[in-house]
Amino acid sequence: MGALLCVRCTRGVVADADGSWICERHGPVEGLADAMEFGPEALATLLYPDGAVPAWVPWPLPPDWSVTGVRRTGEGAAAMHAVAVSCTGPGMLGGVAELVVVAEEPGVGLGARYAGRTQPDPGPALTTAAPDTKVFAAGHPTPLWSVPGGSDRAVYVGEALGRWLWLVVWPATEFMVVHDHLSLVDLRDPTLAYELPTGELSGPILE
Repeated sequence: MGALLCVRCTRGVVADADGSWICERHGPVEGLADAMEFGPEALATLLYPDGAVPAWVPWPLPPDWSVTGVRRTGEGAAAMHAVAVSCTGPGMLGGVAELVVVAEEPGVGLGARYAGRTQPDPGPALTTAAPDTKVFAAGHPTPLWSVPGGSDRAVYVGEALGRWLWLVVWPATEFMVVHDHLSLVDLRDPTLAYELPTGELSGPILE
């Protein structure tokens, strides 16, 4: 695993005396590990028995889609406060579409960075407006709200298993990838034995 980066801006971070990570721009932050291709090595970094953060992936994947990378914070189970999984495939309108699914504890900011937002958490929209859609996370209906983000992407956020759930889609015109019948499974679940199609690291997960 390479040097950790700031989870909010990907600048390099330095270790403080108490072991926390410091970004010259954002101060104390979570350290973000390099993106990894999905496979046994990546799974080994996610599937700690006591891992507190889900590793969500759509299943079944849309036709001809593949899992194209994973990314997480920290170097051990205790520091894994955010996990991102990316998927890539043909868009409904033609061309290539990208989806990054992030689970994280409050205040981390990985989902917000992929979303193109400056604040680490979603803000008041989740309590003041009706949800825009839903997915099923580990079999549970999970409301999602559309929130503003980068102009080239569509952003949805909700809560699942006590953690923020972000779904970010590129390009924005492919927002239909997130729909009421989309189902997410947690890769930490030892009873799952899905043979997920995989592809090379691509696009947003590397940002």
